[in-house]
Amino acid sequence: MIIKSVQNQIFKDALSLQNKKLRDKNGLFFVEGKKQIYEIPKNRTIKQIFISEKYKNDVTNLKNVIMLSNHLFSKLSATKSPQGIMAIVEKKYYAVEDIIKNSGLFILLENIQDPGNLGTIIRSADAFGAKAVFVSKGSADIYSDKTIRATMGSIFHLPIIDSINIKNTLNLMKNKKISVFAASLKGEKYLNDIKFPNKSAFVIGNEANGLRSETENSADTLVKIYMPGNTESLNAATAASIIMYEAAKNRTFIF
Repeated sequence: MIIKSVQNQIFKDALSLQNKKLRDKNGLFFVEGKKQIYEIPKNRTIKQIFISEKYKNDVTNLKNVIMLSNHLFSKLSATKSPQGIMAIVEKKYYAVEDIIKNSGLFILLENIQDPGNLGTIIRSADAFGAKAVFVSKGSADIYSDKTIRATMGSIFHLPIIDSINIKNTLNLMKNKKISVFAASLKGEKYLNDIKFPNKSAFVIGNEANGLRSETENSADTLVKIYMPGNTESLNAATAASIIMYEAAKNRTFIF
């Protein structure tokens, strides 16, 4: 069966999830593209998978597959040249206390506005072995199509906790004896000189304005990246990736 009518209830329900408020209310989000769909763990609930008429790959190993006309699929897709497959996936929620009781590096993001930066940071966190990423209220939507695409499937590989209160989360981490570092041009120590304790958190701020003064004051150590060139600052995703790389290669750090 192929759904061809815009009045079809299944299609209308799916289309409504383009609205962030309805995605949040229903605890659902879109994942588009073959590679990202095959990154979805088996323990995650996939509500539906949509394919277009022109999709040629085998889907016999996938469940809840519904075919849409090419026209309807293009309405549902967020890309200009869709691959012809997308899924509606249930969000996964995490208890902060359960996450931070473990050793490792935790990344906190304050007011990251660009979804591409946000997705890239999540992808780097996955690559360099961070234990979780915490995203503040006021940041870009981690479940927007642009963010999801930028993660390249890493959204499913580690806990992502969104809409956190930075101050409360930092206080909770400090109570759990987690050392808090913050990226700041005011830093008196360079990143490559830091010896990360087994339980560490790193806070990265807004692309244009950096961290709020209150957040910087809450950190145990302000750190800057050694830059012998002429630029004064780095893109937030670039800075975050360098920070996580340095933590990953630090042999005193336990992941």
